[in-house]
Amino acid sequence: MEKKTIGGFLAALRKANGMTQKDLADRLNVSDKTVSRWEREEGTPDLSLIPVLAELFGVTCDELLRGQRNSPEERAETQGGGASSQRGEKQRQRLWKAALSQYKTQTYIAMGISVTGLLVALICNLAFLKAILGALCGAIFFVASVVSQAVFLNRAFLRVEDGELDPAEWSAFRRRVIELAEKSVGLTVSLLGFTAPLAFADAYAGLNAGDLLVFGLAVGLLFLVIYGVGCYLFNGSLLKRGSFALSEEEAAGYRAGRKRKKTCAILLAVLLGITFLGHQAATMIYGPWSIMEGTTFHDYDSFVAFMEQEVPSDPQPPFFENQEDEDLWTEGECTYYDEFGREISEEEALHRTLKDREGKIVCEYTDRNESVHSLRYTPKKGTVLPITVCTEQDLMEARKKVGVRNVLFGVGYGVETVGVLVYYFVKRAKE
Repeated sequence: MEKKTIGGFLAALRKANGMTQKDLADRLNVSDKTVSRWEREEGTPDLSLIPVLAELFGVTCDELLRGQRNSPEERAETQGGGASSQRGEKQRQRLWKAALSQYKTQTYIAMGISVTGLLVALICNLAFLKAILGALCGAIFFVASVVSQAVFLNRAFLRVEDGELDPAEWSAFRRRVIELAEKSVGLTVSLLGFTAPLAFADAYAGLNAGDLLVFGLAVGLLFLVIYGVGCYLFNGSLLKRGSFALSEEEAAGYRAGRKRKKTCAILLAVLLGITFLGHQAATMIYGPWSIMEGTTFHDYDSFVAFMEQEVPSDPQPPFFENQEDEDLWTEGECTYYDEFGREISEEEALHRTLKDREGKIVCEYTDRNESVHSLRYTPKKGTVLPITVCTEQDLMEARKKVGVRNVLFGVGYGVETVGVLVYYFVKRAKE
């Protein structure tokens, strides 16, 4: 038979066997347009289809890849276990490299799904103040990304597993595909950790950008460290099971790399753990309510005068079931009730007392200052002075200080991580 390209060779074999493009497509479970593209040299069959085509037309895989029949001498050599021709080898290399290139593109698609999930979560939290909804929507995208990656991984293996690759090529392909999958899933895991704090935020207020950045980075790094340990153990298991082989030089480098990764992972875990414990201790001991400064009064008269000022707290308007209640709230007219449900006057409702250690009333006042958040005092015998009054403004200032501290801790997490990464790459370069 005259020497042809793989597409022309396929067309000739198909016609010689009295088959139409539709007949061949049905046998291979592909479309007739796909067969037409092969024969026009606009594409090539998947590696997994090469043995099927060879068996269908009664030729060898080498002949199919070369696009021509072997001579009787070449056929005898092939049947005796000879190596494939140079052209067939190049064609085989091109096909599995095309499979790897397609898998890379699919991996980028999976990564894009994860990034989309992050953007959706941020929009729900920052724009609509729906933190929990953002966490849920983000999780849906992250799960879709992982499932897509698993499907792409399986398809990549199916494309080349029957492509007559030699063991070294097959091992290299598997390693490269697994590395890409681990990077894609690693990105998804880190983004899942970054958005995880949204699930514990206020359902109606969301999580502010500063807290999300700090806690998101901390949890994201934690998830990534755990994932890295999992990959470390998983890759070691694959190597022991013989899922891919390494040369002596590669094996030595692999062992050194695993030891280096183990050392850096332990170092990073210790540093992050210590910083995290310090962060939590500072939050618990020196939270916003603990560091509020407030105004301290050393006599009852000035304290009572401050508490009886009519200072609004400027709250968000509450929800009203009817217009009458909203009008009363706007005009400042409210109805008060005691613990038994009886209507009482405003003076009675706002009347407050302070008692000393023995339960004796030492101060009485009318609580009209709505800006007051809390009082701090220690009951003693015959007095409760000094009294520290903390307003909503004091609480806001304290929260700002705590926010700055959280940002500093977040920077600390990042510095530690970058420092360990730099140490890892420096050690790898030296080795």
